[in-house]
Amino acid sequence: MKLKNIHTIYCNGSSLSAGGGLYNIDVKEIYKNSHGVEWDNEKDVTYAKYISDYFGCKLVHDAQCGSGAPRLIRRTYEYIQKVGIENAKKTLFLFEITDPIHRVDMFCKEINDYIIVNVRYDDYSDGRLSDLSVVYSYSPNDNPYSDNFFKGKIESDVLKYIDNFHDPIVYSNRFQGDLVGLFTFLDKLGIQYYYMFDNTKLKNPFDEVYVDLDLKHQLIIEDDVYTTSHFCHKHKLTIKDETHDYTEDTHPGYFGYKKFSEIAIDFIKSRLETTLLKTNELI
Repeated sequence: MKLKNIHTIYCNGSSLSAGGGLYNIDVKEIYKNSHGVEWDNEKDVTYAKYISDYFGCKLVHDAQCGSGAPRLIRRTYEYIQKVGIENAKKTLFLFEITDPIHRVDMFCKEINDYIIVNVRYDDYSDGRLSDLSVVYSYSPNDNPYSDNFFKGKIESDVLKYIDNFHDPIVYSNRFQGDLVGLFTFLDKLGIQYYYMFDNTKLKNPFDEVYVDLDLKHQLIIEDDVYTTSHFCHKHKLTIKDETHDYTEDTHPGYFGYKKFSEIAIDFIKSRLETTLLKTNELI
């Protein structure tokens, strides 16, 4: 089945879209031995892949573990600039939007590219930085750098910057308006997109705007389900569940992604015009 006037699906989000945890070798072995399923790249068993395959679309899978709204906004604009407005209008965008408070999008001159900086503040009552991780990608399939590449000077410099010039609340609040700006831009161009919010904090200042946006663009799976994470926790389809507690990893599991994608496909079919193709002839 083909989507009318759509030839590409672009997906962006965090580990909830990127197959977080499914790249671990031991987890892959458990699935192979217990369920008879295997894969090389974890993104090949995520909802974006299933959806693009079903509709016969090219997939641009741009989700990355550890990233959030800042990287999603930046990369979406970069994709549109790269392919041009007309090709962007033939793209269906799928967004899984995660709170940026622990997910800093930062440019690194050492590699002339952006890095993912994950920060935590929840170990101390006074809000001090308690943990910091600097990576290009958590997935071995997307990472050209060794685990130790950013250790030492780069990580130390990032820590100094975070300590001196970064406030997690100020940083997060910035993207409340940036998201509305992105959605307004896409609507202005008539570009098709659906989104999932991990929580509603980023919506709160603009609730009235989201009343209309949600009606047109919220990917609705179930009444009380907003993302793959909510869905897989509710239906016990996390990696932890599917490996029978071999790991404590509660990212969406292999079967969780498959089930989620089935519902998402039905939703997209109900919202967008489709053309059924059989033996290359229109029927």
